[in-house]
Order: sequence, then C-alpha cells, then structure tokens
Amino acid sequence: MKIKLILLLSILSIFISCSEDFLDENPKDEIYANNLYQNKSGFESSLNSVYNYMRQINTRAESKMTRGQLWIQNSDFVSTRTANINNYVAIGPGFKDGEVAYNWLYELINTTNVIIDRAEGNVDWEGTSEASNLTNKNNVISQARVARSWAYRLLIYAFGPVPLSVNEINGTNYSNSWSRNSIDEIKSQMKTDLKFAVDNLPLRGEDMTRINGAVARHFLGELYLSLGEFENALDVLKELCESEQYSLVQSRFGATASNNDGNHYMDIIRNPYASMGNTETFFVLANGVRNSVIKPGAEQINLLESYVAEYEDLNKMKDFASKYGQDEVYSTFGGYGKGRYLVTPYAVSTEFDFNLYNNNISPEGTDPLNDNNIDNWIWNNTDGRDNFLYELDDIRGQNESIRKYFVYDFNENGTITDANEYSLESTIKNYRLDSDEYLNNTGDTLFTHYQYGVSSYGAPSTSWKFSYPYSRKWEIDRTQTDNVSQFYSFHDVGYLRLADSYLLYAEAFMMVGNKNEAANWINRVRLRSNASIITASDVTLDFLLDERGRELINEEERRITLLRTGKLIERVKKYNPLSMYFVKNHHKLYPFPNSAIDANKDKLLDQNDGYGGSTKVDFTPNGYPDEGNNP
Repeated sequence: MKIKLILLLSILSIFISCSEDFLDENPKDEIYANNLYQNKSGFESSLNSVYNYMRQINTRAESKMTRGQLWIQNSDFVSTRTANINNYVAIGPGFKDGEVAYNWLYELINTTNVIIDRAEGNVDWEGTSEASNLTNKNNVISQARVARSWAYRLLIYAFGPVPLSVNEINGTNYSNSWSRNSIDEIKSQMKTDLKFAVDNLPLRGEDMTRINGAVARHFLGELYLSLGEFENALDVLKELCESEQYSLVQSRFGATASNNDGNHYMDIIRNPYASMGNTETFFVLANGVRNSVIKPGAEQINLLESYVAEYEDLNKMKDFASKYGQDEVYSTFGGYGKGRYLVTPYAVSTEFDFNLYNNNISPEGTDPLNDNNIDNWIWNNTDGRDNFLYELDDIRGQNESIRKYFVYDFNENGTITDANEYSLESTIKNYRLDSDEYLNNTGDTLFTHYQYGVSSYGAPSTSWKFSYPYSRKWEIDRTQTDNVSQFYSFHDVGYLRLADSYLLYAEAFMMVGNKNEAANWINRVRLRSNASIITASDVTLDFLLDERGRELINEEERRITLLRTGKLIERVKKYNPLSMYFVKNHHKLYPFPNSAIDANKDKLLDQNDGYGGSTKVDFTPNGYPDEGNNP
C-alpha cells in the first residue's frame, strides 16, 4: 500500500488549502506540519483539507460518473449506461475507479490521523479558560474522528476488510507489511470515534458545512444497526430525532419557493442552508458559487452529468435548440446532463406507470433482445406491498420531483396544452422517441419512459438513453450555478437531513419489535409528501427500504443500506433489469485494489473472493437476511 506517498499528498493538500496564496513571492512564514499545528487556527485550516476530501464524493471519477459511484451503482434503484459495469465485466482486479476511491479515502484518513495525533501536543487552543481550551480541542478532534469513521464506512462497504491506520505515519513507523483488519475491528474503531464525537459536539453547530453532533449521532445510529445493537441505536438517535433543533420541512421556502415547477420536497435540495429556511438538513458539502465567483478550493460537482438524462440529444430538443440556442434548452429544462446513472423502472414507478408497462408486456415468443420486451424486467411484489413505489398523490413521485415528461410550446402556437396524437402507451408500443413519425405528431409534451432488452449484455438501448425518467434533485438552474451550459456545477450539496435519521430511527424500532413506533416515524416522512398513513402491519424491512428509496433517491449511498440489511443481491435480481441476470454473491464487494497489494511488499494481502482470492465478508447481524458468501 502506498501509504507513505498518500501521506505526502495529504500534507500537500493541507498546505495548499491553508495558504491564501501558496505562490506568494514573500510569504510571511514557511508552512510545515511542525508549525501548522501550533494553534487552533492551524487545526481549523487543516480541517479545510478534510472537508475538501469529503466533498470529492461528488466529483468526477475515472468513468466520468461521481467518485461515489461505488456505493450507488448496481443497486435496486440505479443502473448505469455502461454495459460492462451493469454486467460486472469491468469490475475485476485492476478496476481503476476502485483504486482511485481507495487512495482518495486513505488520503483523507491520513489527514485526520495527523490532526488527531498533533492535537495532543503543545497547542494554543485559543480559549479563555482551561475548560474552553479543552472544548476547542475536543471539537477539532471530534470533527476529524467522524470524518475518519466516514472514510472507513465507505472503505469496508466497497472492499470489505481493509488496513486499519489510526496514527500519523512518519519515518519511524512506516511499513510495507500491512494486514487487512477485520470488519469487526474496523467497526470497533468507528464506534470509538463516533462516541467521542457524540460526547463532545453540540447537536447543532454554527456552521452547517462543519461536522456537528447530529452528523455523529446519525452515523453512530447507523453503525449500531449494522452491529445488531438496536437498543443502542435507539438511544443515540433519540436525541437527534426528538430534538426541537431540527424539523421536517412542511411548506415551500427559499429562492425556489415561487417556482411552479417544484414543491417543498424539492426546495429542500435546492436550498440546503438554514439561512434559506431549511429546518431539516444538518450537514452540507459546501462547494458553491457566490455572486458568480467560484469559491477558493471548489471542485466541479458531477451530479448533473451523472444523474440527469442526456435529453439535449432528443430530436425535438435539437430542433428547439436550432431556433433558440442550446443555452436556452439547458436553462429551460434544467442543465446539461449526461445521464451516466439510470434510475431503474421500479425506483420511479407509480400505479399508472406499473399498470401501463404491465399491460404492454411482450407477446410470448418475442425476441428477448427487442427493446419492447417489457416482461423481461417487470416485477411482482407478493408480500403485500404495492407493485408501484409511489402513490399518485405522493409529491415525491410526481413530475416536479421525477422527470416524467418535458413540456414546452414546441409547435409555437402560443399554448402548451396541445394534446399528443400518440399517447404514452402507443409510444411505448410502437414508436421510438427519435422517429420522425412520433416527433411530427406530438403536441407540447415529450414523455420519458423505459424500453430496453435486458438480456443484451446489460446494456440499455443507446437509442433510448436520452428518454429515461430521472430524479430532478440534481437538475441545475440559475439559482445554483452561473453557467447552465456546463455538465458539471459548483453548487452546495445537502448531504444529511432529518428524514434520513427518522427512517434509521424507524428501522431501530422495527428491529426491537416495536412496529407501532416504527410506523409512527415512517408516517412523519410520508405525511409531509402527501402519502397515505401506514399501520404497524405494513412495517417490513422491504417496505422500509422502499420508503428510503422514495425519500432519498439519488441521495443515500444505496448499496451501503442494502449491504448492511442483507438485501443487495435479492433486490438487484428483482428490480435492476440491467444487472439482474449477472449479479452474484461475490459482487457484494469490489476487488481489493491491485496497486495496494503490489505496494505491500513485505506481506501478501489476499484478494477478495470471486476476483482470484479467498476473502469473504458477512455484513449483516442477526435479525437481517443472510445472503451468503460469508467467511
């Protein structure tokens, strides 16, 4: 493992983030680690580097998707437009995106280790008393410890057992003989780090871009669930979920409040700060544009390129662009997307959608590679849940939240109410969106919908990649960026919010057998989106996973949720039409990076099972399903 090199990169990034101008010809003093960590201000500057690493989860990876793709793709709710990712062919030893993520997270870990170790030295904590000095010190250490725990959370749910490093690496303790520590050992360290932060951070801090007690409690609650310590999860989440310091958003607010093409659920995403009226979000990855100026240290965020469909290549849009310009297309319909991720049909289904597709399954004997072969991917829930994810009144499934259609006065007659000659159903059955016959006989609505043959090596039909429905959470408008013509942006991203914590709290109640309370906390989330009230009898693990999908689509690291609840393989096989025929038990893990194995010259690191090695993992504690591939 190239930990020594990674450490140097970490320190370099700290220096750059701390200096107002690192090319200054006459610097006031020379910056080294030994004099950086002399006072609280130096440590605060070093924390800037930590947050820079954390926000990189939304920046571009080798595959042009986000760096966080490892914890998103090949789930029940997200496929990709890339066949050899959907069918796992590209996911083998030497998988470049895995190696990039591994090195990135160890750079973060090494940076936090330096902060935590150096905080025990002779430091001016700039307090007014011994007690305030201790508070300042523990606040800095707590932020670093939560960030370290967050990095290990991502590492284990990507690669399984990984080397556990908790001290600054220097010339006296550098090693080429690392071992892969067990999941239990790593989670024990994560627990220690998060408990320290819970004890030392206020539930609500002054700056939402800094880790606070709510962040620590949220991740500790999730960790306790993954350990089967359900009562502990209830205890730690109680203060967060039942606090009056945060509350679910219930009405329109912020700069987008008057936007007719929106709702209060979407306002949460587009207005992440409390100063904007957001009472729900408690941690923001800051990377925004202020007064058309990109803030120092910002990196391009690739959520727009990853999640938003490439609608600009639709012939109807091309015609529109030829008349009004491409920028007008982007500003009217939400930015310049590429659709690297594809949400699965189940992830965006309403009763109308499901019935429409179910009524148009292919006749027996149809070519399985035919784009219209719907029966290859239609699902059937037999456990009492609806076959559709969203009720029609649930605002999270309506067009303001999920792109179901584009509307404009395409025929330029002064009205946008012209009906299409072809209905959505006839379009699905008979026409491609790029066919002249369809385009010449549409009114002012362009439907989004699914058609692909799922046996064709995991590849979506390239002719249809522009038309898939998508969550509109990462559509970008002029309130969030100064350039709608780019496929990336620099906007600030709300990372954690109370609805997510409520659903963790509900899960903890469910796991201790109190389904009445579980239903109560689930209903708080459902009612604010006009979904119907459920009862205790409705509460199951699959229902809770569905509810997390409804609320947190394109926000949560979905694979982590499915792995820790023992549901990844089952739900991919049922709901992901581009991976369902290819996923195997060993795909719970990615291959351990070959570069780390090669660099660890004095001790052999075993590769993961299914990729040439024997390392297996069992993420799920008693009470959750067991998917096999266990050690």
